[in-house]
Amino acid sequence: MDWRAHIRRHGSAVLPGEPWAKKLLIALVLLGAVLRFWDLPNLPYTHDELSALHRLHPTLSQTIADGVIANDTHPPGVQVFEWFWARLFSLEEADMKLPFILMSLAAIVLLYRFALAWTGSGAALMLAALMVTLQYSVFYGQLARPYAAGLFTTALLADQLTRWLANGNRKALIGSAFAMVASGYVHHFSLLLAILMALTGLLLATAGERKQWLMASGAACLLYLPNLPIFITQLNQGGLSGWLQAPGADWLTQYAAYIAHWSPFLGAALIIAVIISVTLSVRSGTLPAPTKWMLILWGAAPLAIGYCYSVWRAPVLQYSVVLFSFPYLALFFLQGLRHLPKRTVVMCTILVAGVSVHSLVHARKHYTVNYHSKYEAMLLAAIDATKQLERDQVLVLFETEWHMVDFYKRHWGVPDGELNAVNILGMPQARIDSILAVHAGDHVLLGRSNGGMDESPALVQQRFPRLADRRDLVEGQVLRFSRRPIANQRFDRDTVAHLAPAHQFGPWEVSEWIARSPSGWDMAGHEFGMLIDIGLDSVAHDAADAIEVVLDIDGYSPDADAAIVAELHGADSSLFYRTGELEPTLRAAGQSSLVVALCPSYSGAAHGARLRTYVHNRSKGPLQVRSFTVLRRDANPVRDAVLGPIPWLGRFPPE
Repeated sequence: MDWRAHIRRHGSAVLPGEPWAKKLLIALVLLGAVLRFWDLPNLPYTHDELSALHRLHPTLSQTIADGVIANDTHPPGVQVFEWFWARLFSLEEADMKLPFILMSLAAIVLLYRFALAWTGSGAALMLAALMVTLQYSVFYGQLARPYAAGLFTTALLADQLTRWLANGNRKALIGSAFAMVASGYVHHFSLLLAILMALTGLLLATAGERKQWLMASGAACLLYLPNLPIFITQLNQGGLSGWLQAPGADWLTQYAAYIAHWSPFLGAALIIAVIISVTLSVRSGTLPAPTKWMLILWGAAPLAIGYCYSVWRAPVLQYSVVLFSFPYLALFFLQGLRHLPKRTVVMCTILVAGVSVHSLVHARKHYTVNYHSKYEAMLLAAIDATKQLERDQVLVLFETEWHMVDFYKRHWGVPDGELNAVNILGMPQARIDSILAVHAGDHVLLGRSNGGMDESPALVQQRFPRLADRRDLVEGQVLRFSRRPIANQRFDRDTVAHLAPAHQFGPWEVSEWIARSPSGWDMAGHEFGMLIDIGLDSVAHDAADAIEVVLDIDGYSPDADAAIVAELHGADSSLFYRTGELEPTLRAAGQSSLVVALCPSYSGAAHGARLRTYVHNRSKGPLQVRSFTVLRRDANPVRDAVLGPIPWLGRFPPE
């Protein structure tokens, strides 16, 4: 049987395959719907979604100009769609997410049809089981962003191209052209995959068919032309180097672990499935010729191109952007399962789906971690604390992009002025300290996101020393501090080393030339002379722990120039450097607490690295050190839970 006869064998049925295969697919899609629609009204927006909603403007032209060209790196398709959708329905989470969830589910059916045509029932159903249950597709399928849309448009193109090659159906040709255009307007990586698919169609078409395919592709190109200036503008912006790092040598292994939910059971099941697939392919023969190169081209080329671009020019490679090509890479490794008998296919599909769902819920904790928004939590905690303790008693510090919190304020109808709130994102330490100094109440609530300073909790705790509450959230935290003793005080940090005239522990080094008195050490005339050098392994329990260094000083002049310095260093090089600066004009008169904080993970090699922290009195002017302390604060274990493993929910997990 040649390859055309192979892909033609199921005809043009909407849902092809034998009855048992169709029933199993329907059951899988229903399972996928349950996983994606679960508690939809309480599924919060992510930062990425809120950013897109913030870029919806009153007019469509302004949305494209300011919301896409000026402030986004994606094509305008999804932004334009959301502009119209929000006007037809609302900005409620369930309304905005609904079409993307439906596209995610439709993509599974299209991928099944494609895989069934080119391979067989075993491989198609196993692919469907993975796309239904993996957090990779569940999470991105729940986002009102380009990922579910791009998965749908590229799956539609793969399906329509297959049906056109098999049957020469004009509707499939038109569907292919539409899918090409839609893929281009949704995401740059879905455009890349669409180009690879279009080139594949050109190679596989007969001489008589080639003209039709060229006309369909040409029409798609013409319809894409209005976006070309936007594409060129965004391409000239480079990449996402402002916040995204270039992939390292371990990127592929981390990607594979992410796909397997960091679960040894799911990982083992997937490895066994691949081994069986390869073994059956070797024993029973390979697929028709095009499949040998087509699947690996569509699956691996976008990943390879994204990797090389990220390393050689600017970072763009994330798990989300290769979601579109992932199904074809997975199918390449699973294609041999087409040789499995019916009973074995059903058992294996149910087993893999079951293990995947179990790890989705328990290893990835998807319905716990991803169903809590840091922005909602910050605002709710601020409202509750203000109601319980009175407005003047609670200072609310938001250390995050203000428009994210403001969205929920407007969304929930929170009146302006109800909260005693300040946005401290990007604010110098000294300015934050001056705000804390004049707060007459006994409580401070700090809501922080990943973009905030590591020093913020320690800075607040210098003046409000007791931790009343802490919530660890994905990419954020909410902490409440009290000036006075409280019942049920929380403890999330311990002292590693301390230096004061009356008490000290730790391997401190203090120059004998620095005068010591009962109130401290006088560094006048000295630039250096007080430090501690200690191995990170003896300081931190986790690479994501926060190491906080606090220096209490007084006796400095208005023109003093001094800082507390923290370095991470290896055997022969400095790995990380940060300072906490003295700004006398903004500090409380005569005395200050300088704070610097960092994580062992910043060293890139926490094991074997060392922490060196010291006083740098640059001006050599009057400066008295009253105390010097190194502390370790427990890591937020779910901070990077979207893409990383979740060892536990934290000492203070979400309610």
